[in-house]
Amino acid sequence: MKTVDPYALVGDVRSAVATDDRAALARITRTYKVGDYVETIESLTRQEAAAFFQAVEPEARSDVFGAISYVYQNYILRSLPVEQSIELLKDVPEQDLAKLLHKMPRTRALQIEEQLRRVAPEVSRHLEQYEPEQIGHWMSVDYFTAGAEESVRAIYHRLRSREAYGQPVVSVYIVDETHRLIDRLDLDELVRIDLDAPLSEAVDRQVTRLKVDDSVEAAVHRFQVRDAIEMPVVDAGDRLVGVIRADDIVHLSQDAFSDTLQKMGGVASFDTPYMMSSIWEQVRKRGGWLAILFVGEMLTATALTYYEAELDQAVVLALFLPLILSSGGNSGSQSSTLIIRALALKECTLGDWFRIFRRELVTGLILGAMLCAVATARITLWDTMGWADYTEHGKFSPELITFTVAIGVLGIVTWGNLVGSLLPLGIRAVRLDPAVISAPLLATFVDVTGLIIYFTAAHYILSLH
Repeated sequence: MKTVDPYALVGDVRSAVATDDRAALARITRTYKVGDYVETIESLTRQEAAAFFQAVEPEARSDVFGAISYVYQNYILRSLPVEQSIELLKDVPEQDLAKLLHKMPRTRALQIEEQLRRVAPEVSRHLEQYEPEQIGHWMSVDYFTAGAEESVRAIYHRLRSREAYGQPVVSVYIVDETHRLIDRLDLDELVRIDLDAPLSEAVDRQVTRLKVDDSVEAAVHRFQVRDAIEMPVVDAGDRLVGVIRADDIVHLSQDAFSDTLQKMGGVASFDTPYMMSSIWEQVRKRGGWLAILFVGEMLTATALTYYEAELDQAVVLALFLPLILSSGGNSGSQSSTLIIRALALKECTLGDWFRIFRRELVTGLILGAMLCAVATARITLWDTMGWADYTEHGKFSPELITFTVAIGVLGIVTWGNLVGSLLPLGIRAVRLDPAVISAPLLATFVDVTGLIIYFTAAHYILSLH
């Protein structure tokens, strides 16, 4: 039989989809296997993929659907009636279904969950039993167990007769008669034991486990520390109820990173992919933060009003406001990003706050001094070349203006560094997510307080009153 190259036929598939030529699609896919369908779907646009999925052989649809990425799964589900969606989802493993529903527009997810309660109540119970923040929500119930007195030969026999579906077996979980977890043996350990020996000979009861109510963050950290492929999940009675695998942890880590990145950018978390979210959802998720930031920036105008007398005496101060304030916001955003990352990776704790304070104070002073040199060089060059007059027509000397700007930059950059590093620690201390300190929000706070530093310095250096 001639080998099929799905990539070479993508152009033909696109043409057939564009003209809705079902006969042509049937000819193209006549010898397709599951992998061929998957490669073709992921080479098409989302809209083309949703249409092409209708050409997949009915008996292969569940397998094809389970093998494609979540983004394509979402588009295909949106193109189908809810009843057909349920037929596809009934055979999806619990942890994959949890991921898929989490990425789906909330209205459609609720419709599917309602149908699942009727046609697959056991799947629905698994999803509703735990909150998405708990690792139990994402665990798989597809695992292989054995008794401590079973022989290795018996295990091999059961493994060979196991149905060829679901997740591949990489570990054998040894449990007692009440399903309490005793130990875990990886397959590479199993093959080193004599065929007629019972598993109890290899049991040492040293097995790392997760609790069903452990947080996702804690589970991700334990996987990183242990460098694990999979880990058992137990209930309060130490009974084995599921497993978490490395691919699940990768997915959850990506979601956590995406969520943090959005928060730090001043955007509420989007669960659905960008191209699948509606305009209204974009407005709703971004509008709240934008309003908060807008109100925050109003405080800048209020602070400027307070220093109106100083501005009347030295209008030149206003020329350097964007330069100085942006420096403070940028330094604060840098330090907050580094500290939030360090907290997430357990590189520092709340107890390290004084060491962090000292480090960021010194770093801020050095960075501020560096920017002072740049600002001084710029003002001096413009004044020497006659490109600008910063002296208010001889009212102030160039040296005083330069010194004022330099002190303002030094103070604001140092202050931004300190605020950006200590504020995440304070937020974590009250058990909130430090990522809520978005870069724009932090920059707004540093802007307002930076005005006070700048005009206070100008008041004394330029002898304003």
